[in-house]
Amino acid sequence: MKPAPFDCLVPESLDEALGALAEHGDELRVIAGGQSLVPMMNFRLVQPTVLVDVNPLRDLDYIEAEDNEIRIGALTRHHRVETDPTIAECAPVIREAMGHVAHLAIRNRGTIGGSLAHADPAAEWPMLTMLLDGRFGIAGPEGQRTVAATDFFEGALTTVLEPDELLVDVTLTRPRPGHGWSVEELARR
Repeated sequence: MKPAPFDCLVPESLDEALGALAEHGDELRVIAGGQSLVPMMNFRLVQPTVLVDVNPLRDLDYIEAEDNEIRIGALTRHHRVETDPTIAECAPVIREAMGHVAHLAIRNRGTIGGSLAHADPAAEWPMLTMLLDGRFGIAGPEGQRTVAATDFFEGALTTVLEPDELLVDVTLTRPRPGHGWSVEELARR
């Protein structure tokens, strides 16, 4: 199946992207990796009239570790997180969980921001943000705000993101030295 027709905007800055969100509201969807959005569009579960491709916003692709926190930009790909030496050293539980994200082709293309904004309860990122006391950086017309992971997810496939807001990063608390961890994924068949 193919998606319904849509227009595509490619902003060159965060401000330009936020302007597009403000202008188009509920008619618009943000796309980066498209690993969650494109299948939904193909099945016509969602039918945006406008897509905003945020891939050019390279400022949202980073991994930083300071003191007891790790900040990851929303456009950072799953595979980059999986192979990043900073993540391996600071929070190996994240690295291990990334191996459970679909398959390599999706990890190469999918972004953590897209995964979190999609809020699939079966995905790895919502669980990781809850485990590591995540805080979400959200940009909107009123400026930036920060939302705790416990408040970000309202339910399955639902978050507090407003139509004119964009998830820009997530901040996670580094596990303290000596803490054990394990990742095991179960799936109903």
